[in-house]
Amino acid sequence: MRYDLVVIGGGPGGLAAAIEARNNGVESILVIERDKELGGILQQCIHNGFGLHEFKEELTGPEYAERFIKKLQENNIEYKLDTMVLEVTPEKIVHAINTVDGYMMIEAKSIILAMGCRERTRGAISIPGERPAGVFTAGTAQRFINMEGYMVG
Repeated sequence: MRYDLVVIGGGPGGLAAAIEARNNGVESILVIERDKELGGILQQCIHNGFGLHEFKEELTGPEYAERFIKKLQENNIEYKLDTMVLEVTPEKIVHAINTVDGYMMIEAKSIILAMGCRERTRGAISIPGERPAGVFTAGTAQRFINMEGYMVG
């Protein structure tokens, strides 16, 4: 497989990068996402407040993500879900794996790394003491409640 651009990460940054690349004339683009859906952290942010600058209306995180996912599809930008990137070589070869395609070696002219970030740990934000079982970061609680349907606490 060969692409002009491979974007690793299908969250807000990766989706925006792929769409902007297409708008600037990049022909073949592939977005690789390790989760089972595009949108990244936006999918668990069910509160509103997104979209004011871009769409001039208040949207929830999933609604905002859906607008960009539709733009991706309208622009015929390829994407692979549930795909783990194993290695990126200096020669711009992306080694990835999923249950549909198996092991893949994807050649790219350019690569954008848009894998997002992680919440800071208890130690990184100086919460003293031992971390008792059942205490979650805000992001973990959001994911359990808003996406997985579990009530925490």
